[in-house]
Amino acid sequence: MRRALHFGAGNIGRGFIGWLLADAGFQVTFADVVPGLVNEIAAKRSYRVIELGEEKRVVEVQGVDACLLGSERCVELAATSDWITTAVGVRHLEGVAEVLVEGFRRRMRAGREGDVMVIACENAVRATSQLRRHVERLADGALREFLDARVRFLDAAVDRIAPNREGHAEDALDAVVESYYEWVVEGSPVPGAPHGISWVSDLDPYLERKLYLVNGAHAAIAYLAHLRGIATIGEALAQQDIEQHAARFQEEAARGLAHRHPAFDVADLTSYAAKVRTRFANPHVVDHVTRVARDPLRKLAPGERLMGPLVAAAEAGCETTAIERAIASALCYLDENDEASLELQRRIATEGVEQVARAVCGLEGAQLRGVMAAYQELQAPIH
Repeated sequence: MRRALHFGAGNIGRGFIGWLLADAGFQVTFADVVPGLVNEIAAKRSYRVIELGEEKRVVEVQGVDACLLGSERCVELAATSDWITTAVGVRHLEGVAEVLVEGFRRRMRAGREGDVMVIACENAVRATSQLRRHVERLADGALREFLDARVRFLDAAVDRIAPNREGHAEDALDAVVESYYEWVVEGSPVPGAPHGISWVSDLDPYLERKLYLVNGAHAAIAYLAHLRGIATIGEALAQQDIEQHAARFQEEAARGLAHRHPAFDVADLTSYAAKVRTRFANPHVVDHVTRVARDPLRKLAPGERLMGPLVAAAEAGCETTAIERAIASALCYLDENDEASLELQRRIATEGVEQVARAVCGLEGAQLRGVMAAYQELQAPIH
């Protein structure tokens, strides 16, 4: 039986990547840093996935195992597995790389047959390439040659919401996910790969489509909802003006994407965007505004989910009013439990909002003026 080692036994690990690998016939082992979680998976050898769509569906995933990340067994599995995937958060990939280097070194010395597929399934741009750089930095010349010859590092874009477990999970190992998912991988198709992977020759358009039309729209909803004192994304979308704001944000972003990437046309992107809003409004998926809005400094950065679509739409000569309003609402964001939002507001208080918009977002010219006008409009009810 083919083996798969998946780093990260959270909801996405169990309810998305690990499940698809197991369904494709792999012997799946989860590697995680939480001893209790590892022990429970290893003891039960199974768990349930609860899919929330128009109807609730429960699926039993059987024959899985688990080990502690970094353990001797984990290293040995890194040496002997056919597929290696991650869902740990991009900041933890360096720790994964340390395990992979030792595992690949053992594989090289043992002369084990077959190539290894490595896919980092993180909410980040080209996370697998980041993982590869961490591995190569730790590798010597001989191991780098082995990596080039025998290890396929495949970049991917993944999309699946893991909502609040409350009211759905009955067991600690239950994984609660929405029914929709997307797993796009850059490269030629691999025989025996899990069903549901979309193989593309160029991932960049799909990375931007997700970042702008999913993550960007999510943020646009959350920041405006927070100003209104709304707690969840579903409640926000029940407000007609917020739903329209999200739709206009996506329309402006879609025109920018279609201008930048010939693979897309506006009609297809508009249909995709409408499906995204339907997913966000799923009554079974309780997604808190504070989760979606957290860390505004990162989400306001150049190239990120708000500034990226603004630049793309401006390049296309399109309307950018809704995107500017979303950026302005992010600049208003304050959550006492979110250190990044506190830092943002401290900087605005000392430097002024225009200077912060220049420094944090890279805004200049007409787009800066548009964001500042929207900011003043949003601030008026507060003062």
